[in-house]
Amino acid sequence: MACLADQRLLLPQNRELAERLAEESIVLLKNEGGLLPLQGQRTIAVLGPIVDAPGELLGSWSGHGRGEEVYPVRDALTEEFGGTSQVIFHAGCPFDGDDRSGFASALETAREADVVVLFMGERRGWSGENASRSCIELPEIQEEFIMEMQKAGKPMVLVLSSGRPLALQRVEPLCDAIVEMWQPGVPGGRPVAGVLSGRVNPSGKLSVTFPRTTGQIPVYYNRRQSSRPRQGLYQDIPSTPLYEFGHGLSYTSFEYGDLKLSRESVTGGETLTAEISVTNTGERDGAETVHWFISDPACRITRPLRELKHFEKQVIPAGETRVFRFGIDPARDLSFVDSDGNRFLEPGDYYIMVKDRKVRLQVY
Repeated sequence: MACLADQRLLLPQNRELAERLAEESIVLLKNEGGLLPLQGQRTIAVLGPIVDAPGELLGSWSGHGRGEEVYPVRDALTEEFGGTSQVIFHAGCPFDGDDRSGFASALETAREADVVVLFMGERRGWSGENASRSCIELPEIQEEFIMEMQKAGKPMVLVLSSGRPLALQRVEPLCDAIVEMWQPGVPGGRPVAGVLSGRVNPSGKLSVTFPRTTGQIPVYYNRRQSSRPRQGLYQDIPSTPLYEFGHGLSYTSFEYGDLKLSRESVTGGETLTAEISVTNTGERDGAETVHWFISDPACRITRPLRELKHFEKQVIPAGETRVFRFGIDPARDLSFVDSDGNRFLEPGDYYIMVKDRKVRLQVY
C-alpha cells in the first residue's frame, strides 16, 4: 500500500491538485468587520487541538493517505506568515475529555497576540460510515476553551475541521470570523493558511445546512411545505438555520443582475435558457457559484419548496461581469416522479430561482 501511494498517489502533481481542491472547498462562514484576511498583525496566536494533530485532517475516507504525509497546521502557518508576523502556537485543550490544565497558559498566549486563531473540531473517526453522533455541537471542553480565550479581549477566528455540519449556537457570537476547512487530507494546513493570509480568496459554498442546535434537526433547503407557512416557530432560537445550503463568503463582493428567460412559456417538448449576470464589485478577483433552483407550487404530489437543478462556478476578475446560464429541458428539469416510479410533467406555472430572484415559467 505504501509503495502504491508513493509511486502513484503522492506524486507532486497529485499533491498540487489535492491542495487546489481543498482550497476551493473551504467555506468562509463569517467575517465581521473584514477581519480576514489577516494582514498587518504583529503577533498571531494559533490555539486548539488540531494544531498538533495533523493525522486528524485526513478524515474518515482517507484511502491511501497517511498521517505522516499530512502537512501540519503549525508548519503551514509558520511558512505562510513567518516573514510578516510572529506566530505562536499552543494546543491548550484536547479534542474531548476533562483536561483543562492548558487553559491558563493558552490564555496568556492569547493575551500576547494581536489576533487569536482557534483550530477546533472533530477527530477523523467522528464522522463517516456508521459513525453517527447524537450531538453535533463541539465537545463541551472545546466550547469552554473558546469562551475562555475570549477573555483575552482579542479578535478571534474560529477554524473548524469536521466531516459534518456543526451546531455553533453557543460559540458563533464569540467569534469575529469562522472558516470551515473540512478534512482536507494530505495538504493539511496549507490550503487554510492561504485563505487566512489572503493568498487564496475563498470560494466554497455549503453543500449542507448548518443548524443552530442539534435540536433544530431536521432543517434543510429542499423541505416540503408545512401546514404552517413559516415551518413552525421555536421559542428559544430562530427557525432559520445558522448557515443555509449554498452559503459562503468571499474577500470580494458580487452583485447579481436580473434573472431572465429566453421565453416565458413552453410546451413540454420545447427548451429554453435562463440567464443572470454577476458583477464582481470588489477590488480583487474572485470565483462565484450560481445555484439554480426550481419550484412547482401546485403539483398533484407535494414537491420540495426548492429543488436544485444546476450550478456553475466562474472566476470573475475585479470590476468585470460574467453571464451564467441554465439550459432548461422541461421534461428533464421540471418533471417529478410518482409513487410507481413514473416521471410526469404537469402543465402549469413553475418558478426559476437564483438567490432572491424569481421568474415564472408557464408550461402548456
